[in-house]
Amino acid sequence: MLAACLASAVPLAFAASGEEAEAAVADAEGRLRGAFAACLDAEAAGANVTGLMTRLSLAGVELSGARVSLAAGNFSDAVSRAEACRGLADGVSGDANALRTDAVARAAGWWVTVLLSAAGSVVFLCVLFLVWRRFKRVYGDRLLKCRPEVAA
Repeated sequence: MLAACLASAVPLAFAASGEEAEAAVADAEGRLRGAFAACLDAEAAGANVTGLMTRLSLAGVELSGARVSLAAGNFSDAVSRAEACRGLADGVSGDANALRTDAVARAAGWWVTVLLSAAGSVVFLCVLFLVWRRFKRVYGDRLLKCRPEVAA
């Protein structure tokens, strides 16, 4: 009875065929290319993708291992490594898209800040000019009302 419980608790490993392994490796390669493209788009938008490149490198190592295992005829290991590569590539793609969205939002926020600062500067200069004109007129009127006195 104990042996039956242990046997049912251990997942069964099924050997993958060569076609399944080739399909898994090809799918992993496609997802890795997509992840590289997503990182390139995020970098073009101004995001810092240094951490993503490290994870992409790890995914590339997994894909390389999957190709080596596939060439050696170890189809189960090839599928396992291809799945690991797919998981890393999918995670990187999601993170790259989020970074790209944040970078675009930051860039838009920067332009809003610049435009509001420029508008505020123009308003400040206009108010300063109006105040200067008012004081100039008041000072000129006061100066004209002054009468020179001769000191004896």
